[in-house]
Amino acid sequence: MKGNLRTYLFPVLMAGLLLAGCAENTNGQPADMKKQMDNELGSVEKVTVLSTDGVEVPLELQKFLKELPEQGGDLHKSDQVLTRDEIRYTLVLYRSKQAPLVVEVGEQASQYGENTYRGQGAVKLYQWIYRQAGVGLLSGTYKNAVLSAVDLNQTMSLDNGQTEMVQQTFLAAEPLIEKEKRQYPLHPYYQLRVDSGERMLDATLLTPTMIAIPFGRETQYYRIQGSLFSKLTQWMPPRKTTDDSFQQLYQATSIRLIATGDEKVPALEKKPTETTVEQGMAHQCIRLLKNSVALTKVPQNVGKERFQLTFLVGEKNYTIHFFDDYFRYEGKWYSQNKLDEEMIRLLGAKK
Repeated sequence: MKGNLRTYLFPVLMAGLLLAGCAENTNGQPADMKKQMDNELGSVEKVTVLSTDGVEVPLELQKFLKELPEQGGDLHKSDQVLTRDEIRYTLVLYRSKQAPLVVEVGEQASQYGENTYRGQGAVKLYQWIYRQAGVGLLSGTYKNAVLSAVDLNQTMSLDNGQTEMVQQTFLAAEPLIEKEKRQYPLHPYYQLRVDSGERMLDATLLTPTMIAIPFGRETQYYRIQGSLFSKLTQWMPPRKTTDDSFQQLYQATSIRLIATGDEKVPALEKKPTETTVEQGMAHQCIRLLKNSVALTKVPQNVGKERFQLTFLVGEKNYTIHFFDDYFRYEGKWYSQNKLDEEMIRLLGAKK
């Protein structure tokens, strides 16, 4: 496959190499450029991706080289340099007896040396590296795993057989380039902390078929088989807690927001049973409520009520009355700074 690379003069990955380095040294002679390309890439022994916080993951070399030629085209040299905040990955190509080739990759631009390149080709490169990094991040031989259910405040260490199932599921996961930024974890908010032998993985199960793993400034999203979620519910079953007055709200089939007083937000309704996005949003609302401080007496100067949030559970409505930095629920008062504003933002209600 390495020999075939000489036939591709302008793959996106090496555009900086050719334009910034090779072209200047070859006086624009095509034959010399081909030779230079072969010399530069023919000695690549290993390819890795670095996250912005220094975690390095390997890429499958043969797959990388096979797909590399498909990344060419639609790339433009830009005077607008790639800023540090734009960087999402650092691609490193290790070569025998030569310095490695290093390319900084952002969502809209890439940089090699002093040259920045933008255009649709740079976007395509980012998406390609995102998928490659996603696969590499999950590689390894998993040594152990710890399962947590955040909403239940429970944690357990998995045995060898359970850890093996996690490994099989993760290694078969499919990276998702379309990021689900609005998907919040479903109750009971399962998390897995896995020692993969090379690195620690902190995976959140957003839905029964989707996980998210942070990787520097990026979050890698994956589609997985739902069989793992089913096993998690067996290993750590969802349970009712009698001392949690918010627990029943996780079963809501409808959430309605109604402005009261002088609050200028439109009325809205969410149906948690219709989509995982709305269900995750509803569950995140409950987590915010639970993070408040219960008060022993009615607070003074609470001001006017801003809005009401009503959860329909079965045939019963549970209404929460929001004020500035306070709310009232089931006859009790709670405090949390700016919770009313956060709730409006979370539900997507616009002023």
